Amino acid sequence: MIQINFDKFTQEGLKPVLQALKKHGLVVVNVEADNKPKRESGFQVKSATLEFESGQKLLIKAKAGGSIFQVKLNNKVIPIKHSDDMDKALLEVVAYIDANEANFKKQREKQLARQKVTEPLPKPVKASSAEMVEQLQARADEYQSMNEEVTGQIETLKTGIGAKEKQLADIKTEIDTEKARSDDLQKELEQLQAAV
Repeated sequence: MIQINFDKFTQEGLKPVLQALKKHGLVVVNVEADNKPKRESGFQVKSATLEFESGQKLLIKAKAGGSIFQVKLNNKVIPIKHSDDMDKALLEVVAYIDANEANFKKQREKQLARQKVTEPLPKPVKASSAEMVEQLQARADEYQSMNEEVTGQIETLKTGIGAKEKQLADIKTEIDTEKARSDDLQKELEQLQAAV
């Protein structure tokens, strides 16, 4: 029969529990137990956290008499019917751990998938003064070339505007000439009509 040693509630004192869990295929990879009693609901209680290979964590709280006060699996309280009988209580715990294994693995995989792998940013390379001057000169040359191109486009547009203005003036002159001729014809028509 498994007994909890309340006076030595450490990894060493929990060896019978760890061995019983191992027999059921549950390997504990880490035990956190400080053997310090705390008062909860009027009882002296000590706690131990067991971490299994799969990553699941089991928190066991025991009362001074060696019986189980509370058990949590992955921070969720699980009910234990046989809190005074460690053999039966362990079978209940094993059943809960086994039942939760598949669901726990899925949740872990989702969490890992959500975590972004951040690569360190490359360190900026410090350029020498000569390289910086070269880069600035190249940039200045590029801007100068762009400026000349834009200036050329403006001149072309100005020349085009001048040609269009001349065409417009010629058209206006033609219109004025045609209008004067139309006025003359109108007068002649009126004179002919008056003579008849």
